[in-house]
Amino acid sequence: MSVAHLLGAKVRKLREAAGLTQKDLGDCVHVSHTRIAKIELATDPPGQTLTADLDEGLNGGGSLVELWPHIAQSPYPNFSQKYIELQAKASVIHQFTQEVPGLLQTPRYATAQLKAGQVYGDWDLEATVAARLDRQVILARETPPWMWVILDEAALYRQVGGPDVMSEQLEHLCKLSAEDRMTIRVCPRKKVDPAAMSGSMTILTMPDGTRVAYLEGINSGSLSDTPDDVTRHAVVYDRLQANALTPEASLALISKVVEEEYSCPPSDRI
Repeated sequence: MSVAHLLGAKVRKLREAAGLTQKDLGDCVHVSHTRIAKIELATDPPGQTLTADLDEGLNGGGSLVELWPHIAQSPYPNFSQKYIELQAKASVIHQFTQEVPGLLQTPRYATAQLKAGQVYGDWDLEATVAARLDRQVILARETPPWMWVILDEAALYRQVGGPDVMSEQLEHLCKLSAEDRMTIRVCPRKKVDPAAMSGSMTILTMPDGTRVAYLEGINSGSLSDTPDDVTRHAVVYDRLQANALTPEASLALISKVVEEEYSCPPSDRI
């Protein structure tokens, strides 16, 4: 359980013990009842000032204030923390992204992407990059997860960090595609399913066979293990897979883009 979930559960426990509704508590600290609901569900944790107000309004005795610094120190957005935990344990990862996924990013690409994303929030760039790269350790395990990645063709042309960064990143994808448990396919821009155009989509299969679906947008994420939800997302993924280039054709396209778009002479590629 993340610190945000601990804080949310604590707020709910204190609120119910005080006999307050979410609206009552919201009125007390001058926020809406929906804001209180999001805090309790850990989808939108409170800032430092609101945490202090909640602590005072609920007679928390400092218990909420003590938790807040640990939320602030997290290198991941609160909406993605549970997903990160599950991803590290997954045995199979099916993913569609409109950018190079975090597990496959080079340090320079990750830095450039996260730096650009700071417009949507204020975080420690160095710590966040390090945390993202640390997640890649699962690919170096003795038995890494099977990983099936479908990449929107537009991601090959969308410059992140400049031509040299893109050249290095795409070369890295070419090398990764040779790994036994790694399959990288490119979906042509004109064939990307409209249902998948709002962000990235991941389906995790856990060691016990259960599946979890995760959708992520610019500044939000949604995780579900409900069978109907997972099946719906799996159908969208299957449609993307049907429209994607073969792994071999995808590798050829990535190599071609490196040579033609980023002025990089071809290197020995597998």
